[in-house]
Amino acid sequence: MSQIKALLDELQKREKDIFPQVFAKSGLLAKDVTAIGKELKLKFPASFKEFLRTYQIPAAKVYICFCGETFANSFGISYDRKKNTYVDSEEEEITVELDWISYDVSSVEAFITSFHEINDNTSAWAKAGFILIGDFRGYKVFLDTKEDVVYSIYHEDLYESEDYEDPKAARECMEENAHELCDNFEQFLKVICTGKPFDEDEHVLSGEEPVEEQPVETSADLSACFLKVGKASDTPIKNQDKIGGYPTYLPDEIPEADHYSGYFMMELYNHGYADPDIICWQIYTAECATNISHIIEIRKGAKLYDDSSKLIRKRRWLHEFPLILEPADPKKLDGTVSAIGGKVPKLARNAFKRKKITYLGVITEVITPNMELYFYAYSNEGIMAFGFDENGKFFAETFA
Repeated sequence: MSQIKALLDELQKREKDIFPQVFAKSGLLAKDVTAIGKELKLKFPASFKEFLRTYQIPAAKVYICFCGETFANSFGISYDRKKNTYVDSEEEEITVELDWISYDVSSVEAFITSFHEINDNTSAWAKAGFILIGDFRGYKVFLDTKEDVVYSIYHEDLYESEDYEDPKAARECMEENAHELCDNFEQFLKVICTGKPFDEDEHVLSGEEPVEEQPVETSADLSACFLKVGKASDTPIKNQDKIGGYPTYLPDEIPEADHYSGYFMMELYNHGYADPDIICWQIYTAECATNISHIIEIRKGAKLYDDSSKLIRKRRWLHEFPLILEPADPKKLDGTVSAIGGKVPKLARNAFKRKKITYLGVITEVITPNMELYFYAYSNEGIMAFGFDENGKFFAETFA
């Protein structure tokens, strides 16, 4: 018996009140699913193909259980099935109603008709590979058919797309605003069919062990280290990792400064992480908050910056600190302390996976004595995680 069929049989057996009738067999064969993919110009993941060939699942409200820091921590309510309503809850686990979207698998023609009807208002998303598979409490649930990942996105965030008719803009919108709900479609089915609590942070069902992450590979002589700050300096710090003050090097293009961007925050040096021609990376933010606006790559041959020129604006209310790297045991770098190497912080894990960022390190809000980096209104849980994108470009993003 296939895993997909076994899961759906478990659901039907467990939820007889929702599905009193035995599921009818799908009308689609393997060749039909292939034909559908060609017609829609989509390449379905293997588990979704198998799902389409197994049963005709009627549209229904099903119940899923979350635990973790995203929905379980923010909703504050849980669906009480006995009372048939949402109730206030401070429990670690919450239950939500999910409108499970059903595609008609009785025939190829029926499927394509239902596909266009269901994805009518998000056709650009469908063309980009994102197809609707559910909806809960204002969050749309999409399967990314290109990567076999299930995402949730608040419905109003869909309007952040720059062009509602452009698939490229739709994918960019998802990259910026969506939350990775499940690692793949099969995991999404497990959440629905088993009824077990799903840990949103570790992406495992209750009773499962999270996949052990491998420490990031850095240079041979600096495989892992703690990041700490020294005492605030009254004199300019040059040619070393630093937070605050003015940069050591003059960028090729001066960031335009306004209230929201272009203020120098830190300089991180290349300790063998990337192209040896790169000296360091400069990070610029809003005037007094860490909304990253510019990341500038400084290469060999760059001119030194003259602080007296005032060409570059420095962050307000941020002292100048040397950033010190101390060797560390990789096993102690769990993503909760400022460090190079170790595990990806939980706050950044979904975004880094979605954007295909190779993780390098993290700086936490509490690295400075008075949380002067100002990650999200002095939240002591704020972080800036950084790494490299698919093109080898330095990437950094703040989270809280």
